[in-house]
Order: sequence, then structure tokens, then C-alpha cells
Amino acid sequence: MSWFGSSELENENNALKTELGACQAILSALDHSMAVIEFDTGGHILKANENFLSTTGYSFKEIQGKHHEIFCAPEYARSEEYKQFWNTLRSGQVVSGQFDRVNKNGEVIWLEATYNPIRGAGGQVEKVVKFAADITSRVLDEQNVRAKVDALSRSSAIIEFEPDGTIIDCNNNFLQAVGYSKDQIVGQHHRMFCEPELANSEEYVRFWEKLNTGEFAAGQFKRIDSSGRTLWLEASYNPVYDMKGRLFRVVKFASDITQQTEQSQRTEESAVIARKISGETYSIAQQGGEVIGNAAKEMTNIADSVKESSEHIESLNAQSTQINSIISTIQEIADQTNLLALNAAIEAARAGDQGRGFAVVADEVRQLAARTSQSTSEISSMIHSIQEDTSSASNSMATTLEQAMRGVELANETGEVIAKIESASSEVVSAIDSYSKSVG
Repeated sequence: MSWFGSSELENENNALKTELGACQAILSALDHSMAVIEFDTGGHILKANENFLSTTGYSFKEIQGKHHEIFCAPEYARSEEYKQFWNTLRSGQVVSGQFDRVNKNGEVIWLEATYNPIRGAGGQVEKVVKFAADITSRVLDEQNVRAKVDALSRSSAIIEFEPDGTIIDCNNNFLQAVGYSKDQIVGQHHRMFCEPELANSEEYVRFWEKLNTGEFAAGQFKRIDSSGRTLWLEASYNPVYDMKGRLFRVVKFASDITQQTEQSQRTEESAVIARKISGETYSIAQQGGEVIGNAAKEMTNIADSVKESSEHIESLNAQSTQINSIISTIQEIADQTNLLALNAAIEAARAGDQGRGFAVVADEVRQLAARTSQSTSEISSMIHSIQEDTSSASNSMATTLEQAMRGVELANETGEVIAKIESASSEVVSAIDSYSKSVG
């Protein structure tokens, strides 16, 4: 019986040794892979492995017997929260999580750690063992990503969808843009922001099919807000994958560009109107140029005709002067003839009967000379009237010629101005066309 009891005890002892060996192997593995440090219940340092020392930058002599608070920021070490932290450990409760601590150089490090109270034979907590992993790089990366996301969230409208288009979440910027509350849109489909024609189209089906194949979409999108008003968004739809490479959501980043788009549309409409007006101005200027050109030619012809007529009148006036000179000569001859006839009559009277026939002839000559004198006086008067009329006509035609020539000059100047208007209108049309192409 005693032999059996001794054998059983030996087996139990061997089992304990095996279990102890396994525990030691686990502790050794933990010691090699993790930062490990031991504290008494007051928080003073008892042991620390190389991983922990390497992580914090201390040697063991520098921290042995020191309080755990050397790894904490001063304000935290003085806080009620820190006192409660150690009270919790002394009560036997495990504390785990991510902790920001301070290394030897005063730099913040992040540890993923578990503080494990260790109980003695009597069930009382005798010490605390901490197992930790340095996650500083990961936390900083996460903070960097979070900061970027926060920055985007402050400046952009963000909304998240299931791969089928069902709304999961959104930020306040998006809610302000569309005029909805979050409760009104979460669980609804993206099509609620689209015009019915688009939402029921093949184009819309292909849009979500492409997103589900991992193809992102970016551009300017026409959407509808809660009041049915047109909303223009500069946006990108970004497929997001999980750790296993499976699409699990679509995130949209957007900016409200409604005001800019509507302004651009108004500008484009104004450009179309301006182009139309400039085109019409160009056409009218062309027609006006032709009319002015023809008018200038016609006025030049008129001026030439007036000039020619003026020259004819000047010639007539000169001829009238010549005629008047001839008439004066005839008048002088008539006067002399009359004088001679009078002398002949006197001489005939002296001759008596012998001169009676000659007296008759002398009287006839005298009468002819009188009629000639009277006729030349009338002709002279008529020639004088003609000269006055031709002189007045000549002066009037000179004035008309001067005015006609001035009219030609003004017509030519007007033609030049219209040509400039035509050129400017053409340049405006070209500029508007270039602008429209650049905007389009």
C-alpha cells in the first residue's frame, strides 16, 4: 500500500515538474518577446528584462527600487487617476490597454501592456508583473492618419456607403451641404441624392458596378438636396478594402461647388450672348463699311461732277465777258455810225435837192444805228444778269464742292472707324471662342 502511495506521489511530482517546465518555457518565451517588469504592491521596481530596458533607454541600476512614476508624465503621476490605478492593482484586478509613458530622454512612448497582480500562498497580492509591447510607431502612424482624416473631415463633406450604396455614416459638413439630419439618411440608398432620370439609368448601375470592382470615381457631380435644389459637388468615391482584401465600404470626399458652378454657367451664358452680340456687331459693321464705302465713292463722283460743272460755268462766265466786250465794241461802232449819219444828214441839207437822196440814206443809217445801240444795250444788260447768275452759281458750286469734299473725308473717316469696330468685334468673337474652349 505504501509502495502504491509512493508511486502515485512520484507521478504527481513528475506532472508538476512537467507543468512547471511548461510555465517556465512560456515565461521564457514572453521574456524574449515582450518587455517585462515587476513591481511590489507599492509600485517600486523589483525586476526588468532587457526588452523593457531597451524600450525605455534605462539600465537596471538606474531604475531598481525606483517608483513606477518615473515612466509617467509628472501631471499624471500626481493625479487621482494614477492613485486609483495602483489601488485597482492592489485589489487584485488586472489592468490592460494602451498607455503613454516617458522614456529616459523624456520622449513619449506608447505601450500595449497588461499589469497582472500576482497573489501569494495566502491569496494576498504580493507583486505586479507587467507584460508590454512597444507600439509607439503604430500609434504615431494611427495618430497621423487620424489627424489627416480629422483635417479632411473639417474641410470636406464625407459620407460612407456599403458596397451596394447604402449609407453608413457621414459628417456634419455633408449634412449641411445636403440639408438632411443623419437620422434621415443613414440606412437609405445613395440614389436619394440623385435626379430620378439618373437613379433609374444604366449609367447609374454601371457607376456602382465600377466602384465594386475597385475603380474609384472622381469629378463634378450633379446632386439634389433635401429641398429638391440642384447641388454641385466636386467629389471622389473611394473603394476601401479590409485586411483580407475584401471591399467593405465606399468613402466619398466632397466639396460643395454649387456657387462656383452656377457662376461659371452664368458666365458661359453671358459669353454666348456676348459672342452673339459681337457677331451681329461684326456683321453690321461689315454692312456699314460697305455702305459708307459706296457713299464715299458716290460723294466723290458728285464732287467730281460739281467740280466739272463749276468749270463749265467758269468757262461760260469767261465767254460772257468776251461777248460783253464785243457788244461794247458794237455799241461804239453804232454810236460812231449814228454820228456819221447825223453829219451826212447835215451835209445833205446843205446840198439842197442834190443831197435829198443821200439824206434819206443817212436817216436810214441813223435809225439803224439807233436800233443797234438799243439792242446792244439790252444784250449788255442780259449778259450782265447772266454774269451775276453764273458768278452766284460758281460761288454756290464752290461751296457745294467744298462740302462734298468734306463729306468724302468724313465718309472715309467713318469707314475707318467702322473698320476698327469690325476688327474689334472679330477679336471679341475670337476671345470668347477661346474662353469657351478653355472652360469647356
